[in-house]
Amino acid sequence: MNNNNNYNYSTNSYANPETKKNELKDYIIIFFQKKYTVFAIFLVSVLTAILYSFLSIDIYTASGSIKVSIPKSNPISGPLFEQFQEFGSDRYIANEIEVLKSYSIAEIAAKAMIDTFNSNRHQENKFYIIYRNPEKPDSGVLTVERLAKKLQKTIDIEQKRGLDIIIFKADSPSPFEASLIVNAYINAYYLYNLKVNRERYTLAKEFLEKQREDKSNKLKQAETAVSEFQQKNNVVVLDEQARTLVEQISQLEAQMNAAEIDAKSKQQALTEFKVRLQQKDKDVARYIDKLTAEPYIKALQEQIAKLEVQKELVVSSLGLANPNNDLSVQNYNRTIKDLKSKLDEQLNTLEAGLVAYTPDDIRQLSIDVLKLDLEISSAKARAEELRKAVKNYESKFGRLPVQSIEFARLERDRLSNEKLFTLLEEKYQEAMIAEQSVPSNVIIIDDAKIPVSPSKPNRNLIIVIGFILGIGFAVGYIFLKKYFDVTIRTPEDVRNRGANVISWIPKAEDFIDTHDSKHEIIVSDYPDSVPAESFLSTKVKLQYSKLSETTAKVILITSPTPKDGKTFVCANLSATYGLAGEKVLALDLDLRKPRLHRTFNLDKNKGVTDYLFNLAALEDIIQKTNFKGLDFISAGTNIPNPAEVVSSTFLKDLVNKLKSFYDYIIIDSPPIIAVSDAGVISQLSDITLLVASVNQTRLDLLEESIKTLSTIKANFAGVILNRFESTNGYGSYYKYYYYYYSSSQPKKKKKSKEMISSN
Repeated sequence: MNNNNNYNYSTNSYANPETKKNELKDYIIIFFQKKYTVFAIFLVSVLTAILYSFLSIDIYTASGSIKVSIPKSNPISGPLFEQFQEFGSDRYIANEIEVLKSYSIAEIAAKAMIDTFNSNRHQENKFYIIYRNPEKPDSGVLTVERLAKKLQKTIDIEQKRGLDIIIFKADSPSPFEASLIVNAYINAYYLYNLKVNRERYTLAKEFLEKQREDKSNKLKQAETAVSEFQQKNNVVVLDEQARTLVEQISQLEAQMNAAEIDAKSKQQALTEFKVRLQQKDKDVARYIDKLTAEPYIKALQEQIAKLEVQKELVVSSLGLANPNNDLSVQNYNRTIKDLKSKLDEQLNTLEAGLVAYTPDDIRQLSIDVLKLDLEISSAKARAEELRKAVKNYESKFGRLPVQSIEFARLERDRLSNEKLFTLLEEKYQEAMIAEQSVPSNVIIIDDAKIPVSPSKPNRNLIIVIGFILGIGFAVGYIFLKKYFDVTIRTPEDVRNRGANVISWIPKAEDFIDTHDSKHEIIVSDYPDSVPAESFLSTKVKLQYSKLSETTAKVILITSPTPKDGKTFVCANLSATYGLAGEKVLALDLDLRKPRLHRTFNLDKNKGVTDYLFNLAALEDIIQKTNFKGLDFISAGTNIPNPAEVVSSTFLKDLVNKLKSFYDYIIIDSPPIIAVSDAGVISQLSDITLLVASVNQTRLDLLEESIKTLSTIKANFAGVILNRFESTNGYGSYYKYYYYYYSSSQPKKKKKSKEMISSN
């Protein structure tokens, strides 16, 4: 066999390129040794992927998209409410996505899906997720609550990167249902968003509707009172002075009441918005309160209201057909315009500060609160100025003739209610138009179309992934095997621990058909086999290599642990020497668990222990074997103190005496790690050989054995690797020899049980 005694690898040679090469060889060896397991792992992964891909249900994916923009101002700028544009932000879209994922939207979508199902009962195959048991359509439909929760897990909602576009995706085994889910969600959010955007106008409309009904009833009562008074007192009309005064007072009262109703309608919306703002950010709410309480703003609002009322009184008193041509009215208009410009400038400043101060998600709400609060202040200031004007006119009203006062009062109530009702009717219609004119800030870009082909599973991809995973698992298995395997695999494992490899003995099962206890001496039963040639190479190497300073006549065979094959090696090596014409003695000094006698099929009794205790003569313990030139001495009768026997001078004398009779003495001893016997016996031998079994002997025990033999100066020559597999592919000689023999003799298959050579 191939052996190089000049190599002496240290245990710290891992950085050496040769070591890395050897590590790669280890992985290759493991692959060949475990090739069937590796292929099985690979095939299981691939077949599992193929089976999964063809058994999986086809899944269809439907998708739709919408564009969500920041809410803008109402296109109809009515006097009741005014919205202001807000700066856009991705945070607003992120908040809307969370709204979309909420249970509220899912519930609306679930109700829509159930309604669609009820109208398509004759086409039950169009649905899947909606059923309690999707595999059994007759199991019934889920409740709204359960379906909503299921939809929350089914729908996939995400923002398109860098855009204000939201993508909806839904999967279902039914293509119709997949598109239905997406469209139900899109429509649910669209209606929800529209409702939220119109909420402020809806509140105003509802408030004005109640006020309109109330004023309508009061107008009817006032008209009835005037009619009854005229019939009772036979009065038809007021005189010119009384009629003019009543007309002016009723006009002012109607405007005053309208201003108060305007403030109240806005106050209702403001209260609602402030509650929301307090819940989201109390600091912003307090900040807005400080802004609206600024004296300068209040002063401007009061001045504007006062001038507007004064202008109306001038126009009313002069009875001008075209008041804008009047010089005094023009002066009022200029002054009011200047004050409004100052107020708008101040409001823009406040709004800019508020935009910079508030987070994106509550910015619109904050601006609405600010504007409503300021509008309410303006409305209250106007109502207060109109109230002062009414009081001023009431003093004139008291100077009317007595007989005209009561009729004038009734007529005043009628006209006031009539004018107020007319104003409320206009405001109510404006509120209705404003509510309907507010668009949704959601634009549906693409409705979900019914998908034509399934999106999942991608069977080709699954098979490719299974193929890749199969390779990955197989490679991972090899790496794990290498990582957790602490046994010997290659001659480099021995050399890296500072020992020579004398030779390697192949696994007999790879070459021998019948290898059992009756055919354990393979050098005799199978002389042309590769294992027999390995023992012949070992003999030649021991004879002609300078493994020790003197001729090696006494050869000790030991091993790190039991079942490494030392007895098998000892028997075959002894037979090899004998068949070569040498006079050889096989000496069994494994006094604890002797087995060499069974290998030679000889008697165990009358052996070494019997001679040492003077129970038998030397010629009585020497047994002839079936091999020419080979004698055998067994361990003899079992004794309780084998350690004392092997360390006695009597055993040394026996070995020295036997050396004069034989050319070679080959000793089988106990494992060196298990007991100390081998170390003691090694002092009687010329060289010591350590038998290690590939894929069985642990590296740490091998290393410890080598250290022990080196420490006790046992003339340690090297290691014989037993059970070396042909798949290891080590050494050109081994390969060529194997191929040479396999070309002339068919390779035998393993038929027997566990190889006896492991003992």
